Amino acid sequence: MKSAKSAIVTGGTRGIGRAISLELARRGYKVWALYARDRSAASDLETAAKAAGLEIMTVKGDLSRADDLEAIVTHLGEQSDSFAAFVHCAASGVHRATPELSAKHLRWTFEINVVAAHSLLNAMLPKLRTGSRVVGITSAGGTRVIPYYGSVASSKGALEALFRHFAVDLAPRGIAVNLVCPGMVLTDAVEAFPDRDARIEACLKDTPSQRLTTAEDVADLVGFLCCSPAAGQIIGQTLNMDGGKCLKA
Repeated sequence: MKSAKSAIVTGGTRGIGRAISLELARRGYKVWALYARDRSAASDLETAAKAAGLEIMTVKGDLSRADDLEAIVTHLGEQSDSFAAFVHCAASGVHRATPELSAKHLRWTFEINVVAAHSLLNAMLPKLRTGSRVVGITSAGGTRVIPYYGSVASSKGALEALFRHFAVDLAPRGIAVNLVCPGMVLTDAVEAFPDRDARIEACLKDTPSQRLTTAEDVADLVGFLCCSPAAGQIIGQTLNMDGGKCLKA
């Protein structure tokens, strides 16, 4: 299957990003899945894509490093004249109680989760056309307090604010910018929490749908936002996808 449209997915080889890369490829996009370190995960995605007849190319580079960012921008610019979708899924952070977070922890988290997204999106703006879609993946921590999540949560709040401003600035060009806020998804990030099992149990108890959100759920919603003409008037919104958990106090 030859693709007519191109997409960029940061953090696109693992977890939610992997599911989004596969979903967009299934919907006919040629996908560039960006990753920083895990070559094994990138190889697994390439193998899965090839077996399914999907066009997914993986691109290695640390977006928080200026030289890597420049190389990625140059490479992407050489590969396609335009990009119809830009999805920022890359995220990292330090899981500690807030008083234990150093300035270095915060700078590192913000550099990856916010500054890198801004830098890459700004660099690729000349390649976005009328009808292009931009989606950021955020989390409930952007607006609520979650134990051991202060660094990531504050960066997600910043990302949401940043993308809302991008939404207003890019809407006149016919580019829709939105965010998706999933409920708890069982990815490697969840495994990093010291209270993983208790956290999952509490989440299920407070979720009306009585199940956790999956990476595929998130990918389906991102696919709708990126591909459906019906999503063109959704501008600057944060769409919750958590089985109704956010409705409970």
